[in-house]
Order: sequence, then structure tokens, then C-alpha cells
Amino acid sequence: MSAETAAVVPPAARARTPLWLDVALAVLFGLFFAYDVWEVVGSIVQLTGLGLTFSAVGWVLLVAALIAPIASFVVAFSLGRRRGVVAKATLYVAGLAVSAALFLTLTVLLGVSGGIVVP
Repeated sequence: MSAETAAVVPPAARARTPLWLDVALAVLFGLFFAYDVWEVVGSIVQLTGLGLTFSAVGWVLLVAALIAPIASFVVAFSLGRRRGVVAKATLYVAGLAVSAALFLTLTVLLGVSGGIVVP
């Protein structure tokens, strides 16, 4: 093989990540994203268990905090579809970081904006 033919390798001939490894990465990181969702559900249950209610702004912030990990996982999964293992893992970690930052930001906004109503 000459240098010219080696540079023109069709995309289909490249080595792909095995399906079992793709699924394993998605499940492993999916559990971390699911924990983020469960964390928001736990916050809602705890605050309502204390007898507190939420204003309309509070509900919008909580729903946004609930959707953020799911959306982050979908974006990381979509962007990593045709990439290597390291790139996929990096995208999942970046998605987890974005999800955590959004959760903290929305939690602070919930307290500052008057989203929690004390009866």
C-alpha cells in the first residue's frame, strides 16, 4: 500500500466500536444520569413532605432540573454515536458535568426566586 491509498480509506472500512461496548458505556453512564433524575425527584418529595409548596416559577425550575439530566444524556449519546470509546466516555462525563451544574444553578434559583412557598 502506498501513502496515497492509505490516506483514502472509506469510512466504512474503519474499525467500529463493538456494540456490546457501546451498550455497556450507555448503561453505565445512564445509571449516573438516572441518579441525577432521582435526586431531583427526592428533592421534590422531601420539600413537599415538609409541608412546603412551590410557586409557578418553582415548578418550572424543578421540571427543568428534572429534564436536564435526560436531555444531557440524549445529547451525549447522539454526539458520541459514531465516535470512539474515549470520545464517547468524554462526552458522557461532560454531560454529567453539565447536568450537575444545571442542577446546582436551578436549586439556587429555586431559593432565590421565591419558588418555595412557606404556608
